[in-house]
Amino acid sequence: MIMKQTINDKTIEELEKIFLDLGFKKFRAKQVFRQIHVNKINDFSKMTDLSKKMREDLDKYFYFPKIKVVKEFKSNLDKTKKYLFELDDKNIIEAVFMEYNNRNTICISSQVGCRMGCKFCASTKNGLERSLSAAEIIEEIYLLERENSDISNIVVMGIGEPLDNFSNIEKFIKIITDQKGRNLSHRSITVSTVGLVDKIYDLANLGYDINLAVSLHYAFDEKRMTYMPSGKKYKIKDIIKACDYYLEKTKRRVSYEYVVIDGVNNLREDIDQLENLFKGKNIHINLIPLNPIEEFKHSKTKNNVMDQFQQKLTKKGLNATIRRSMGSDIDASCGQLRNNYAR
Repeated sequence: MIMKQTINDKTIEELEKIFLDLGFKKFRAKQVFRQIHVNKINDFSKMTDLSKKMREDLDKYFYFPKIKVVKEFKSNLDKTKKYLFELDDKNIIEAVFMEYNNRNTICISSQVGCRMGCKFCASTKNGLERSLSAAEIIEEIYLLERENSDISNIVVMGIGEPLDNFSNIEKFIKIITDQKGRNLSHRSITVSTVGLVDKIYDLANLGYDINLAVSLHYAFDEKRMTYMPSGKKYKIKDIIKACDYYLEKTKRRVSYEYVVIDGVNNLREDIDQLENLFKGKNIHINLIPLNPIEEFKHSKTKNNVMDQFQQKLTKKGLNATIRRSMGSDIDASCGQLRNNYAR
């Protein structure tokens, strides 16, 4: 019995080797790669520049991961669309398509669930089911493009901890930026992390000048480990040291994500500590209002609270801005749609 393998996660070089082993002409690898990653075809029968026999042979040896739209949510406030996708094994993930200033950005999931355990995040409430393969991540992107239009930017900030799925993140970036395929620029990709220090170094050493966003959220280790279990292993000073290395290696400024929880992490002591941590550094602090979830008993952060905190950080000489909220009339927190669907 032939064991099929995924095809959309293979580089041209990998396809060439496999094709030669199967008795196909070497040049067919580039042809098929282009059909998948330029034309975004995920059905061999539609690759009409190939012979019927080769299309049938490809179908014997390879397959595309099947992802289908379970539900689409359209914002009434802007052009944001949020999706629930079903994978081959019936697991559910989320993705977002955002149109702003004639640029299309997508936010994609990298795992089914998450094991980081952040108390204010809906994605992690049921733990980690599994990681997405590189083939699934790529199909997730192309499905969003088929449903909408070509995208300019990819943000890997959906369900999951991307650097906990390092090998598949690395492979998807390699494929999606290939000049003979989708040819997306490295600088159009942002990967987020709660601060897996060893993996930040690994990412820096890949030589990809992608954007890195670190979910910091707290200025003190004591507070951070209370709400983010990963803080027990990864201390703030070590995260910042790794991010300084990332800037040195890639020349890309790191963004520190900071969900503002009124009365918890926007106190005078937090402002002073953020100054101590970042004064003089080439970094950006991205302030995000808390989107409340059932399991975390804090209210949505008010606009005036966000403005005041941002102004105080700016006065300290820190580069801090407030994230523009997109699709806020839909269940806004990452993981909420999936959790509500599962109930």
